[in-house]
Amino acid sequence: MSNGGVHLKLVEPGYGPTTRFSQNTDLRLEDVIPEAYAVFAQPILTAFAQPALVTAESDVAEAIWAAVHDASDRLRYPAGPDAVALAAAA
Repeated sequence: MSNGGVHLKLVEPGYGPTTRFSQNTDLRLEDVIPEAYAVFAQPILTAFAQPALVTAESDVAEAIWAAVHDASDRLRYPAGPDAVALAAAA
């Protein structure tokens, strides 16, 4: 997307468990679930802890490379198989 000579590109990475992004908070998801919902939430939290698709650092690097070298007006660049699947479902 271009606006007055400035070209915008949005790289959208998925969940990267090998990065340090998840360490940016001291808050655990389990700590914000009300006790009354804990039994219901536990299998969901367990599934979140073992996702089938994740994003690697190289996926983000490749998406950035594609965004930088793409001369089209394409705005969004999902990075990683999980982000690609989510973008396709939207």
